[in-house]
Amino acid sequence: MAEQAAVGSYRKEQFMQSTKFTQLEKDVLSGLLEEDKPYTIEQATSLLHQFMNKEAN
Repeated sequence: MAEQAAVGSYRKEQFMQSTKFTQLEKDVLSGLLEEDKPYTIEQATSLLHQFMNKEAN
């Protein structure tokens, strides 16, 4: 069963519709966020920055 979203948290599909993120950021978040798990904007932004700042091998 899907987790209950806490106040101030959003699901993956809501981030994909957001105007807060660029299309590139949405593409990255699409691969990073789990389908039915709620995330705060801060959590999603942190995951995005961690991925973008990762050193390429």
